[in-house]
Amino acid sequence: MELRAFAQQVLRSTDLEEKLSSPDSFTDQAPGDALTVAGLPGRPRRLPLVPTAAVPPAPTPRSLVRKDVPGQTLHTFAHHELQALELMALALLRFPDAPTDFRQGLARIIQDEQRHFRLYQARAEHWGTGLGDVGASHFFWDTVAGIETPSAFLAALSLTYEQANLDFAQYWKAAFSQIDDPLTAGVLQEVYDDEIRHVQHGLTWFGRLSGATDFQTYREALVFPLSAGRGKGPIFDRAGREAAGFSPEFIDEMELSNVSRGRLPQVFSFDPFVEDHVAGREVKPSMRPLCRDLETVMMFLAHREDVVIGQRPSLTTLRRLHASGFEIPQFVDQASDLGERLIEKHQPWGWSEATAERLGEAWDPALGVLYDKTWAFEQRRRFTEKSTHPLLAPIQGQVCTRLSEVEAQVLGGDEWVVKAPLSTSGGHRIRIQGALDEAAHAWLERHLSLGPVLVEPWYQRLADLSVQVHITPERVKTVGTTRFWTTGSGSYRGAVIGRWTQGLPSPISRALHLGDAKAVLESQAHAVARSAQELGYEGPLGVDAMVVQTQAGIALVPILEVNPRYTMGRIAIGLGRFCAGHGGWFFLSRRQIEAAGYSSTEALMEAVDGLGFSAERRRLHSGVVFTTEPSTAERILTVLCVGSTQQKAAEQWERLGFSWPD
Repeated sequence: MELRAFAQQVLRSTDLEEKLSSPDSFTDQAPGDALTVAGLPGRPRRLPLVPTAAVPPAPTPRSLVRKDVPGQTLHTFAHHELQALELMALALLRFPDAPTDFRQGLARIIQDEQRHFRLYQARAEHWGTGLGDVGASHFFWDTVAGIETPSAFLAALSLTYEQANLDFAQYWKAAFSQIDDPLTAGVLQEVYDDEIRHVQHGLTWFGRLSGATDFQTYREALVFPLSAGRGKGPIFDRAGREAAGFSPEFIDEMELSNVSRGRLPQVFSFDPFVEDHVAGREVKPSMRPLCRDLETVMMFLAHREDVVIGQRPSLTTLRRLHASGFEIPQFVDQASDLGERLIEKHQPWGWSEATAERLGEAWDPALGVLYDKTWAFEQRRRFTEKSTHPLLAPIQGQVCTRLSEVEAQVLGGDEWVVKAPLSTSGGHRIRIQGALDEAAHAWLERHLSLGPVLVEPWYQRLADLSVQVHITPERVKTVGTTRFWTTGSGSYRGAVIGRWTQGLPSPISRALHLGDAKAVLESQAHAVARSAQELGYEGPLGVDAMVVQTQAGIALVPILEVNPRYTMGRIAIGLGRFCAGHGGWFFLSRRQIEAAGYSSTEALMEAVDGLGFSAERRRLHSGVVFTTEPSTAERILTVLCVGSTQQKAAEQWERLGFSWPD
């Protein structure tokens, strides 16, 4: 029988028996002209294609215990096979000039799909579901029928839908075995074995027609709305993919891929120099590597279908994160790599005039005041004066515009810190005790010539806290509270993962509990957020506070810093969503790595790899994982350490040669 006649019969017949019949052999002497308009396949009246909304909800293995669900599930499987064989028949008509061996292979696969349909049909009827008893969606048809090249067709049907069926066949085989249906389990095993050959055929011919079988070539061949993530099921069958001939790198990439369901992505980008941009300061070239080292931390804020701008971490790093339960978004080197792709919105680290210009957005200069330390100090003064809460430290410090005001404030021998209005991470500030020396005079004269400075006591710090909120025009939402660690100079060192109170000495914990610190922290953050909201600000905002030791006892200094942007505290909360255990998130410099006894970053990587980890239900229970790419880090790399308790996490951290901050 001529392949063209066979394809016409399979595609157009409305008689099911005719659609499912096939000859013993095929010829391809008259392939004919290419079919340009697909239309819908011929169907018996009792088996129409219907909108997805008219199809029953997808079954789950647990729902198989209901008497009607097994049959409905098998009816759906039969319909998938029917759509697959109709699409392959369409390909024979759409691509008459394709190599005969390729076309003959498709015809043999159609015969397999016809057999699969009958097997599923029989098992569905065994469970009481006849053809047409369940609505059948035409989603597969819609996403493949319009494809215009053989290689793109193979990418869609063979390397996506049939590859996914390797997972689904194994998944449902186990499910039907659980309800004591070995015959259906046997059918699913037969389908699985055939599917390996089908995927192998698709992979081989995709390579011949497109010139390569690597993951990037495959992904670029997919036609929207298909994505690589649709090539996976609820489990991931590595062995089946190996048998089908995929390379280890392709399989790794596929395992990391996420399903795109047409959701517009948000685009996250990192820029730790927002305050410098607002202040009009030039960023030192020596600081640029810091941005490259940390730019991918934005992935812990992103949904799996979002995009992060930054150099993609290595497969080794991403696989360990994925196996630990973390979602892996898409990475692009720069925003222009998105081309004409539609996005929901940009989510930069923070907004400034430079950021807005880069992203083509509007910038309100009035919002620059939110970065100003003197504005934060005024918010603290207002909040403290309105509150009668005994936990709050009395307001101290002053905004100074003249050198004489600074000198008057710091007299008396206590230690003070002087901050430029737009400073961050311990920069653009000095500590003063007693009379001003020559260096302090020079620093103050330089900064006072630009505007006021903030003079505050240098507190005996017991703990650093940060409350994260998100502001919309309608509301202020509390995202969470973190406790974080800093170096002596004020640079960020890491954060507690889990309850922010864990690991605190009992006197501090007791004082905070009795003082209802949680309510005070959220109250001060919301007070600041409402002020920012009145100025028209929308988006993330972090409000830092500090637990200090005073002569009167343990106290809380509220609104120490205001960050109208994403913060490392917000990242720590994002990390915590994927952690079932407790622990810490750490920033490590090369000096710290060397001090711990490692000759190189690679040596630390080997030590971490040797520790192992434990994850269940897509959450990390214990272990150590890199949260930025260690192999390319120039100044900073970040590491997550989790245990069933903080003590267990600390033991792992100390086993690596590092000391726990508390």
